[in-house]
Amino acid sequence: MKEIIYLKGDATSPQVKGHKIIAHICNNRGSWGAGFVMAISKKWSSPEIEYRK
Repeated sequence: MKEIIYLKGDATSPQVKGHKIIAHICNNRGSWGAGFVMAISKKWSSPEIEYRK
């Protein structure tokens, strides 16, 4: 049986070993500047650069 396991913590610092994927739904308005993306931008510059391309 498949189940969803909810974990609390900082998504920009996963506490599990191996490769990680951070999935985030975004709009198509070219807007970047509020919410979870701010934590991503603080830690890595490339996701915002790629989004804006």
